[in-house]
Amino acid sequence: MIKAIIFDYDDTLVQTRKTRYNTIYKLTKEIFKANITEKEIDEAWGLPAEAFLLKLFGRFSKDIHYLWSIYIEFSKKDLNVPHLYAFEFIRKYQNSFRFGIVTSSSEKVVIRELSELQINTNLFLQIQGSEHTTVHKPNPMVFQPMYALLMEENINKNEIVYIGDSPADYESASQFGFHFLGIAHDDRHIRYFQKGNVAFVRSFIDIENYLIYEQIFR
Repeated sequence: MIKAIIFDYDDTLVQTRKTRYNTIYKLTKEIFKANITEKEIDEAWGLPAEAFLLKLFGRFSKDIHYLWSIYIEFSKKDLNVPHLYAFEFIRKYQNSFRFGIVTSSSEKVVIRELSELQINTNLFLQIQGSEHTTVHKPNPMVFQPMYALLMEENINKNEIVYIGDSPADYESASQFGFHFLGIAHDDRHIRYFQKGNVAFVRSFIDIENYLIYEQIFR
């Protein structure tokens, strides 16, 4: 029986890819008077927060504090957008499961965005960002801090499912010993999930059907 559901954040709970690509295009043009390609952003996407910024803008500046400040400034102009029914699902089942977030994004960015979306962060046992560990997905040990908290509540690995949108999410979670459920809001990783026979759904409504009504993970 599943007792805890841990989510990836970007492109799982919120539409970060769509929102932040636009932010990055604008920032690069307005601040650095240059252009950046979709391929360049793709190559940085999913890296830990500071590595992500240096990959994108390191050719312009190595000052991580400066890069953080301008990225946050521009991000505030482009509010992130939740995926349909994402937080409604969490609110609906807040008394049935322990919820958490494990993401390569910065905790401070995630908390700020959730505040902007008027999402109560107390819905989550922990919001674990890139600052919490020295390892990151696809390294499975990225889950150790979150699992330590869940063990304090007598929740074991076979009672935890991690929900994410990418191959790195699957590889890290499954190697750590969690159940995994992919969510494919678009078609980017469907072939990967299908080829590896990885369980996945297309929406949060499907997650409800899969986890609650079908009770797949016992």
